[in-house]
Amino acid sequence: MAPSESEPRKLVHIKAIPASIGSAKVYRGGGFVAEDGSQAELVTDEPTRSASVLRGSPSRKTDLMEAFQEAYVRAVAAAAGCVVVGRPEIDEGVDIILSHTSNQHRAGKARLEIQMKATATALSADGSSISARIGRNRYDYFRTDDPAVSKIVVIMHIPRLQDDWLYLTDDALMLRHRSYWVSLHGYPATTTDSVTVAAPCSNKFDDIALCEMMEKVGRGGRP
Repeated sequence: MAPSESEPRKLVHIKAIPASIGSAKVYRGGGFVAEDGSQAELVTDEPTRSASVLRGSPSRKTDLMEAFQEAYVRAVAAAAGCVVVGRPEIDEGVDIILSHTSNQHRAGKARLEIQMKATATALSADGSSISARIGRNRYDYFRTDDPAVSKIVVIMHIPRLQDDWLYLTDDALMLRHRSYWVSLHGYPATTTDSVTVAAPCSNKFDDIALCEMMEKVGRGGRP
């Protein structure tokens, strides 16, 4: 039976037998094996986290999910060498604008506009995608071709319980779960008020993916 919202939870870490795996990082379940193969941690989702704490603004959970996702996106951007050059005060669909500077870019800089969506909804039945709904105006903006502006939608899959959003170990700060991206360029028009957009789970949004996108944009291509 699934634990209730009020039930205390914790992530349990179990040391594993050293393995000889060279420099490869091997993921097992929710944990990881160290690059030198000397240590592993298995992260479980059991309802045994240390005593519950008082979390604020329970009625603003959706806003807090959005703030959590923005922190994730900003961390990825920093690791990719991007600068946040825009955070529109009026919400018209673009949540954050990134700039990436390199002498390998055709014009010296590459820019990317991002619409962020955070959801606690489960992945698709086959685990291949994550979905979120966006309004038609935003959908039309992100699907419309504009050679001067590159655009993507980033969907973050966040645990249902705030207790599980963030976890600190001796070696890492974990932000859960992860984000995925999708380009809506070329998507068909719609007459509905909102559209369900799916991001493939193969499109993980991390610093490597962002660098690759910016390299393409810098050459005049699309993400």
